[in-house]
Amino acid sequence: MKSNLLLAGLLLLFMACGSKEVSEKSNTLSSAVPIGHTPTEEVTEISAPKAQHQKWDGFYFYDIYMGSIIVIHEGKYYNFARKEFKSFYKDFEYDIDFELNEDGFIPIVRKYYLDRNDQLQSKETILFDTQPVEEGGKTTSLQCRGYDYQPLGSFGAYLDAISTTRSAVVADLKANSKHQDDSVIETALNDPDFVAKSGMTEAPLRGEAIAFWQLLANIIEAK
Repeated sequence: MKSNLLLAGLLLLFMACGSKEVSEKSNTLSSAVPIGHTPTEEVTEISAPKAQHQKWDGFYFYDIYMGSIIVIHEGKYYNFARKEFKSFYKDFEYDIDFELNEDGFIPIVRKYYLDRNDQLQSKETILFDTQPVEEGGKTTSLQCRGYDYQPLGSFGAYLDAISTTRSAVVADLKANSKHQDDSVIETALNDPDFVAKSGMTEAPLRGEAIAFWQLLANIIEAK
């Protein structure tokens, strides 16, 4: 009787050890098998189109008299028009695709506009009228409807291009704001990140014109 009980106990102990070993092997195998994409792969897939898109980002200007401006920033395409020589306003706003079409044009895929009640609306729109010109992997100009828009690297460069003296804008800035330090103002005029810092793309569509001095103040105050 005792021998039977002893054999039964040994059998139960053997079965328990076997079950534990299988469980441990199962856990080891499951941890070694990758499940889906890794976070690194997901980040790469998301950021790759954005990097391609940023090749066209910038502030592009055509003609001293017409004052036409194209701004491409964070997946959007904007047209600005100069109002006299002291301000400009946002005329059009579009969403653009990440890759050029087969003919080398930037695909505009959505248009934003004001309806009859001055409410902002949008609709899907397919438009190809702007083509980047690249040299050495960098966009050197934008060709749009027969015009050649040149990139400008600072707000001060734009003021120079339209023959508005920097001193006139600086005088307006000092008269309308707390900013009086010439060295700080000059740094802002030459800041290459002026599109994002000025807030020009946040202006209301076809709303009030943005004064040059206010854009300059925004650049100074940007964090």
